Amino acid sequence: MEKKRLLSWGQGNEALAGIMADFRSGENACIAIGPAEAPATASSSNRNGIHSVKYKWKAETGLIQVHSMEYTDETLRYFHGLDERDGVDSAAFTHSGETYVLRRATRQLAKKLFASTRKIADFVSHVVGWFRTLAGNFYLVSRIDKSTWGVDASMSAPHLQSFPWSELGEEGRGKFAELATEMMVRLHRSGHVFSNPVPSEMMVDSRRALVADPRYLRPMKKSTDAIDNFIIMMRGLVRRGFSCSGTLFYCLSLYANSMEKECAEWYRKSKNSKGTLFEIALEMERKVAS
Repeated sequence: MEKKRLLSWGQGNEALAGIMADFRSGENACIAIGPAEAPATASSSNRNGIHSVKYKWKAETGLIQVHSMEYTDETLRYFHGLDERDGVDSAAFTHSGETYVLRRATRQLAKKLFASTRKIADFVSHVVGWFRTLAGNFYLVSRIDKSTWGVDASMSAPHLQSFPWSELGEEGRGKFAELATEMMVRLHRSGHVFSNPVPSEMMVDSRRALVADPRYLRPMKKSTDAIDNFIIMMRGLVRRGFSCSGTLFYCLSLYANSMEKECAEWYRKSKNSKGTLFEIALEMERKVAS
């Protein structure tokens, strides 16, 4: 490997339009429960832009029926249920022309992620609410912006289109790796790690990559955890067929430059010596290949 790769690699973060031209479109999502099945509003309030509402139902159906909900997205004002089994782990649905994803969580986690949405919005799919169902389950609600793509085919929906990793060529996989690297830098600078950093748990739009499932976020215990987290992600990409060595080293050097202090500490603990950014990137590459 030549050192000039670190100095001369200059791919920009261009729009993904060319890469995504051949991606498959998603299937129809579940639909929200219609007006005929609508409950009565028991109470509602609005404080500092956070809406709170409680509903009163005549009978429990076994499907997702909202008992109480907090949200910031005005479009969810008339959302009160989903034609999906209560207790399902995740589901995508459309409501008033927008696409949302529900993910089952504990009450504590749902409230925590909703409260911290502004802090994590730069690297996580947009959290816009959470609710409790009649059956006592809790769900986190994320809005999916238009032209969003994901590797997880099970979550196909309008505005959330899936693509099979096998259909991406070298250029597409390289661009995915670059966006994922930039996302990991933002994530780690915020003091979080991604406990399941694999391609199927990421989404991409025309500008950036995102953690698809907010439930996988974890507070960083020590700074060197970030580098190990990043290496796991890059290793997963390589095992999926990402083999462009130039782009790989670009991603490693980008991360090393962006997280210089943390990478220097990681290298010192690993090699018991100081290292240049080039040496750090080489050591990270060796760890990815191991």
